[in-house]
Amino acid sequence: MSILLVTDPHTDGHVRPVLLELLRRGHDVQIFDPGAYPGMSMITIDSTASGPHAVVRQADQAIDLGEVGSVWYRRPGDFGLPEELATGEAEWLRRECVALINGIYANTDALWVSAPHLIRHAELKLLQLRLAQQLGLRVPDYTVTNDPERARTFLSERPDGVIVKALSIPTIQLEDRAGAIYTHPVSAHDAEQIESVRYGPTFFQALVPKARDIRVTVIGEQLFAAGIESMTVAESRVDFRQAEIMDLPHMPIQLPDPVTRACVELVRQLGLQFGAIDLIETPGGEYVFLEINPNGQWYWIELMTGQPLASAMADLLEKGELERGRHPDPRKAHVSSPRKPHVLPVGDQTIPLNSELDFGAEGLDVRIDSVATNAWLEKKGDETLLHVGDTSTNDASN
Repeated sequence: MSILLVTDPHTDGHVRPVLLELLRRGHDVQIFDPGAYPGMSMITIDSTASGPHAVVRQADQAIDLGEVGSVWYRRPGDFGLPEELATGEAEWLRRECVALINGIYANTDALWVSAPHLIRHAELKLLQLRLAQQLGLRVPDYTVTNDPERARTFLSERPDGVIVKALSIPTIQLEDRAGAIYTHPVSAHDAEQIESVRYGPTFFQALVPKARDIRVTVIGEQLFAAGIESMTVAESRVDFRQAEIMDLPHMPIQLPDPVTRACVELVRQLGLQFGAIDLIETPGGEYVFLEINPNGQWYWIELMTGQPLASAMADLLEKGELERGRHPDPRKAHVSSPRKPHVLPVGDQTIPLNSELDFGAEGLDVRIDSVATNAWLEKKGDETLLHVGDTSTNDASN
């Protein structure tokens, strides 16, 4: 049996540290990116006496999906369809590809981290808020409306402030550029444009006083909580994603037991194996639930705190193999010593990549560009430098 990573390995910075840890333990690991299908890979599903049998072929590699014990569904690319197709043809073929891939997923008897249809279901913010509230977590007062009068009333009843946020994925694609929709306070100018909510659902929440942000990462039964000192930088006081993440001090924290249990149970009730939960801690020490990202980013938390998240993800993926009677082959292990996270300092840094860090034979075990910060590598003679948060331009950026 093997472990399958479903992702685009060229753009997903979370793959490498987990892949290296699984290989270190002696596991067979395969990577499949639907973005390589159908142009650079082939899939065949045959009927058998025991049901469908699927094989993926890419380059000189064949992946027998019947031999997969665990699947990590991360960030797959879009299908690589021929450019010469007409628009209608491409849309039809994309639907056919979606039907094929979803059929394969549904017939792969493995431990999923997490199943794609459950990830989509868990992205529903109104469902998240209901479950969190039922589990005893405090949620901010909110309204979702396209009624201007209801919006005016909600704003007038909350003189301490109201924020507006996206109800779905907070990105927007324009003709010539893409943008992110950050959570932001409703300004006086916004209030003057309140009639525009008539165009569609608008998600308002009461502004809750904040001492810091809390990112909770649940991986299987393991929970890691990190405090993010987001009030130290003006850009991050409402939405910490607006700041250079490496400029914000991070620290491991211990949550109260009821909050810990509620977070783990929320992930379980959503049918997930993983969840990235955003809480805020109020000045009075109360924890308030904001949302859960069922397939969110987490590697920057390991880089900033030293919490062993990549090893925890490897533990979870290993579980699917062990439950199916497949044990790693120690003869295939790349190195014998356990992986130790390297903690990056806060702020602008130039870090020598010396021999004390195990970056593997193929290079750096860090993809800082997987979070909102600037980073680049520079080769100086025999020394390689990692620049973090340095806005200088150079010809060796990575």
